[in-house]
Amino acid sequence: MVRRDLARAMVELLMKNTWMERLLESMVEGVVTLDENLHITYFNHGAERITGWNREQALHRACDTIFLVAEEDIAFSQCLPPPGQQNQVVVKVADDHQVNLSITSAQLKPEDGEKPEIALVFRDVSTQAAIRHQLGHFTANIAHEFRTPLSALAASIELLQDQAPDLSAAEVGELLESLHLSVLSLQNLVDNLLEGASLEAGHFRISPRPSELFKIIEEAAQTMQPLLEKYAQHLVVEGSAGLPLVHADPRRIVQVLVNLISNASKYGPEGGEISLNSRLAGGHVEVRVADRGPGTASQYGELSFHRFEIPNSPGDPTKAGAGLGLSVVKAIVEAHGGKLGMSDRPDGGSIFWFTLLAAQDA
Repeated sequence: MVRRDLARAMVELLMKNTWMERLLESMVEGVVTLDENLHITYFNHGAERITGWNREQALHRACDTIFLVAEEDIAFSQCLPPPGQQNQVVVKVADDHQVNLSITSAQLKPEDGEKPEIALVFRDVSTQAAIRHQLGHFTANIAHEFRTPLSALAASIELLQDQAPDLSAAEVGELLESLHLSVLSLQNLVDNLLEGASLEAGHFRISPRPSELFKIIEEAAQTMQPLLEKYAQHLVVEGSAGLPLVHADPRRIVQVLVNLISNASKYGPEGGEISLNSRLAGGHVEVRVADRGPGTASQYGELSFHRFEIPNSPGDPTKAGAGLGLSVVKAIVEAHGGKLGMSDRPDGGSIFWFTLLAAQDA
């Protein structure tokens, strides 16, 4: 009877241990245990996946030799949180790339005669950390983007309030032009923010129909004229007359052109020229906007069209944008079934291009 009860208890304990082992091995988080010398005594599949080390390589080695902290003068064991608390550590893993680990530790209660061990549970939060960094950068830039036109609006309105009776008609006209330009800048910024939000929510829609490209270009050029005049820049439009109708949502394509012309103005020099030309290429109409700025294609390439990726103008960090305009351009063009890209001009500057279907081929 006693032997039977003992055997049953042993079987139940073995089943319980097997179940616990399977549970630990199935976890996506890394689970590691350390002995009193901080050598690794357990290393689950999650730890293998996150670090790139296999169990045989990691077991019985000091944790400081498996987890190499990115800051080379600090040991991993110095970064471990107190039991029950959490810490984030950037470490180099097996293939020498870096991951941001969120680590929680616990003191394991030893069985009779056993020495205490530390259990570490960790997960890779590199993506979340990168998103937080991007959002912080975006928030700082969006605040700057809003502050500039708002400051201009406040200054112009203050002058009109204080000195309106003493101002000449020309001076009033200049202040009104400044007000108009500031409102235009805010409107474009808000449009991009709304489009970004609709993309994130999955509510982005277009309503394409046969449209005259030259009228779309004309509306975009008129919208941007105050900005171009402010910086004495000249927009040269070529090739839009005589092209077939395009399959497009005019309001959306105006937004594409406004973003591209605004981008060209921002990175181009004062008094410079911006060219906008269109041509028929097979069943597509290609539109190109070229500036005389520093050129960014070779450095950033397709990253320029990603959300929150913000190429800076060399030597002029104040020209950093919010990182939304080109991502909105990408979304609109691709929703039309078109393609887009960018390249550096051989004689200096950047070219941004996109295509639209000709209406008869849509």
